[in-house]
Amino acid sequence: MKNSKRIVSLFLLGIPLCLEAQNTKTISGFGHIESIATDGTYIYAADIGKELLPVAKDGDGKIIKLDKRGNIIAPNIYPETLHAPKGLAIHKEILFVNDIDRIIAINLKNGQKVYEISMANHTAFLNDIAVWDNHTLFVSATDKNKLFKINLTDKTVVEIKIAPEIAGINGLFCHKKASRLYVNGFGSDNKPNGVLGYIDLTTNTFTKLTNLEGYYDGLAIYKDMLVASNWVSFENKGMVMVWDIFGSQRSKKITALPVGGPADFIIYKDVLIVPAMLTGEIHFIRLDSDLLLQI
Repeated sequence: MKNSKRIVSLFLLGIPLCLEAQNTKTISGFGHIESIATDGTYIYAADIGKELLPVAKDGDGKIIKLDKRGNIIAPNIYPETLHAPKGLAIHKEILFVNDIDRIIAINLKNGQKVYEISMANHTAFLNDIAVWDNHTLFVSATDKNKLFKINLTDKTVVEIKIAPEIAGINGLFCHKKASRLYVNGFGSDNKPNGVLGYIDLTTNTFTKLTNLEGYYDGLAIYKDMLVASNWVSFENKGMVMVWDIFGSQRSKKITALPVGGPADFIIYKDVLIVPAMLTGEIHFIRLDSDLLLQI
């Protein structure tokens, strides 16, 4: 572990400010962490394994349990085989895991599988997962540029046909009050041309919120701010970026973090917990309260 301080530049309504993100801690030694989730007590991390092979059925994936300080409580909570677990979501003590072409529901009390939903007829690259309500999940299929709605009652799968299509659809975040699903894309043709915006679930139309493209990955809304991670390149150049939730490009702020492949992160009690997928690290970054002013 190491402690450091990073300077964060904030551009709020065109006014550059300089704030400090304090108490940054980096934990290393993992394989390739793709996703982070919390139940409010513990942190769970999806590790796809020793090699960066997101669609390989090699059986070396795991779900790591940590405390809030980043100490490992259990190196793997799930006794059955996982290949390349990616998106994680927690709802009512159930951990939902995307593992290539299946969704696994795990009881967090005992680590046992509750059920499994096959997606093999739809995709070989399930990525992010988002809980809409007690009966509904949304999952992204990055290889097919498709979004699916999962009915947890009867375990049925329905494609949400989006107009226009989102290349390399990746991060998902539910905003039920506005009937919106915020989404981003990793792009296509190995180019950083992914987009960021939202789907109006009453019409299934996609609205782009910024012209800035990239290799977008994680996504969240925190204190009326839309937060997204951008790999930038396949090097140690990634960052976490923040916009006004209402889409004003002028009010964006950029948290410049040299992270190697910033993947599916969380923000919990003003702490940004972001995995560096390329380098096998998890960064814990305590944000100054002023950094997340509501607009």
